[in-house]
Amino acid sequence: MQLGSVADVVTALTAIGALIAAVFGAKNAARLFGIEAKRDAAAAAREVQSQARKAFAWVATRISKREFYGVVIVNSSEQAIYDVVVRVTGADEVERTPVRLTILPPGAYYLEESPQAYGWTFASRLRSFDEEIRPVTKSRKRRVVGMSFRDSSNVAWVRDTEGLLARA
Repeated sequence: MQLGSVADVVTALTAIGALIAAVFGAKNAARLFGIEAKRDAAAAAREVQSQARKAFAWVATRISKREFYGVVIVNSSEQAIYDVVVRVTGADEVERTPVRLTILPPGAYYLEESPQAYGWTFASRLRSFDEEIRPVTKSRKRRVVGMSFRDSSNVAWVRDTEGLLARA
């Protein structure tokens, strides 16, 4: 064997080894890029949902000389939400006239069932009541069955019967 040919073989083997290492490196980089892309997409989705996750509603009862049923609607974000519609069922499991609000500023509000034309009283801050307002937590009949609204970025959202949030 000639010395030049041994050097050529070593060089060729080194080149092949470098090529194999480069292929494995590229595959690993692609896998890591995929993981980072998914992480970035999840962070972007959380950012888009940041205000919407802070809006929700539940059925409540105001305890006075008798019980008055209503709904608590909460916007715990720092900005108003718009075109709020909350669908509620009564003790007969029949859906009531939906609560419709053009705007809901930040805060927690209570609206009571009413025989008047709109079906609900005006929204009042939850803390403005002297009586206790309790959430209705055990009834399958009286409950919120849906909520929809627009956030301050003009993105429409819905919450289903289970409270799960989704883009409309």
